[in-house]
Amino acid sequence: MKPNESSRFDSQLERLGAWSGIAWVVVCGGGFGVTGLLPVQAASSRPAELAAQLSEIKYQILIGMMLVLIGGLTFLITWSITMAYQVRKYANPSPLAFYGMVAVGLTGAIIGMLCAVIGSAMAFRVDTLAPDTTQLLYDLIWFLFLIPWPPFMLWQLLAGFAILSDQNTGVMFPRWLGYFSLWASALEVFSALSVFFYDGPFSYNGLVTFWVPGASFFIWVLVFAVVQIRAWKTVKDGLPQVTAAQPALEAHDDAGLVLIPESAGI
Repeated sequence: MKPNESSRFDSQLERLGAWSGIAWVVVCGGGFGVTGLLPVQAASSRPAELAAQLSEIKYQILIGMMLVLIGGLTFLITWSITMAYQVRKYANPSPLAFYGMVAVGLTGAIIGMLCAVIGSAMAFRVDTLAPDTTQLLYDLIWFLFLIPWPPFMLWQLLAGFAILSDQNTGVMFPRWLGYFSLWASALEVFSALSVFFYDGPFSYNGLVTFWVPGASFFIWVLVFAVVQIRAWKTVKDGLPQVTAAQPALEAHDDAGLVLIPESAGI
């Protein structure tokens, strides 16, 4: 493949990868909606009543969890890799930040997969499981959704600080997106409270511990993807394409220049 063809191919992959962020929000968010599990039942629910409710919507759960699985293992992976690649290319060339974002993106996809697998197993056996066991699997779904907040917080912090660095040219990522990422990362901490409460705003179905961090992450991915798509059109149209690596290269070239005074007669 010729260099120009390779560049065009990468550009198309960037576009598709950015769109996969929106696809993840639609497919994964829609999957949770299809399950009928929202709004989430309180952790203090009686096992028998919870099992009876889940039995009535078992096929909804199976279909919805399939969508969650597809979204997590395809669109979230492709978007997270694209996002890390573009942050390194246009904002900050740090390899540590790049590999860190790729690692936590894959971690997020695995967490989504586990939520879908456990939810599918719960629905598959809901008619034969003991109600207590059904409730335990139900708890696991939402604990997986909420408790592993540190990698998601790290993901947003790495992206935020990379975008706010002096090396960011602003071609792809505006500085406000960096502050937005830091704000979203701060909201992830509320998920940690879900293990201490069975009812109220701090339980795993509460406003503070479920809806605030959960909605903020979906909104963060959506906003980030929209920025990527709009900026990609600007880059594609041939406007100045200064990458984050270019200032470092220019500094290296300047360091190699030898200034000869005019008095030398050369």
